[in-house]
Amino acid sequence: MMNHFAEAVFYDGVSAKPQLAQISKYDEKRVLVKYGLQLDTQRVYSYDEMTLIGALGSIKPIVELKDDSRIEFKDVLPDWFNLARKDQYHTIWKLERKPSLILFSVLFVALLVFSVVKWGIPAASYQVAQHLPAKTMHSWGDQAEKYVLDMTQPSALPQARQQELKQKYLHMIAGGPPAKLIFRAGGQIGANALAIPNNTIIVTDELVKLAKNDQELLGVLAHEQGHLVERHSMQQALSSLGFSVIALMITGDSSDLITTLPATVIGASYSRDFESDADLYALKMMDQQHISTIHFANFLQRLAADSGEEVSNKRSLLDFLSSHPATHDRIEAVTKYQPQHPAP
Repeated sequence: MMNHFAEAVFYDGVSAKPQLAQISKYDEKRVLVKYGLQLDTQRVYSYDEMTLIGALGSIKPIVELKDDSRIEFKDVLPDWFNLARKDQYHTIWKLERKPSLILFSVLFVALLVFSVVKWGIPAASYQVAQHLPAKTMHSWGDQAEKYVLDMTQPSALPQARQQELKQKYLHMIAGGPPAKLIFRAGGQIGANALAIPNNTIIVTDELVKLAKNDQELLGVLAHEQGHLVERHSMQQALSSLGFSVIALMITGDSSDLITTLPATVIGASYSRDFESDADLYALKMMDQQHISTIHFANFLQRLAADSGEEVSNKRSLLDFLSSHPATHDRIEAVTKYQPQHPAP
């Protein structure tokens, strides 16, 4: 014979003290709640007065009542308990306790997160970056430029030398609206060149001094021009913002995401694909201007040596985790490109 009662914990809505209770069927539309030390206190509640808020995950069925009382069942809701949507919650509650379904759920969530991070966020970042209005690009870019200028010092290069390089850039590299070319003493950022979203390229004195000839510098400027044309810095910053949003959903730490975006534009390393795309843009531009692309390979080699990076064809786990393609791979790509498009 079916039992028409269930053990539960009852909160009477007056005190916060939990009380052992017995819930039983009163009729088709109501239940009887007996509680107290001897189960000698009774209340009758209709299903219309109930709201089911539990029965999911590790939470056992919980029913809240209109008089602020509360019933916490010790097991699944009994079959005779005719609360609306009970069967739906009951089924989910059972399914969630199946080991196979738990494993499937974990794998599904992991695959979903991986897909969003690997393809979803980069694709969305590309679309957003390509359609950002110029005003927004310049606003964020101006802030990023100020950030870099604050990190660096005025250039010590003679004005004549700066003008010479600017003219060569305008004549041989600039495509579409030419970028604003700024020279700075790098200091802590050393030999470096940065593409800023407000159509600005910042080149450090240290980078100029590291180059053996202007052809090497033009290769670097063409590389940075490629970043500007493809809006790589904005794509990378938006991707970083997307990753931060995912972290926010997991940790609940907002940490002022939007206002840190200009710094993210500068601080985020470009992805392997972005660097390879910019390299290819530089090679094509150098080839069009009849500049031997081997100059770019030579400079990559020297830049790696200056930064203490070991250029080797050996592979390690760090190479796969790095956002940048290995310098050896970049140099190899340049040397493979050279025979196909020889400069006169």
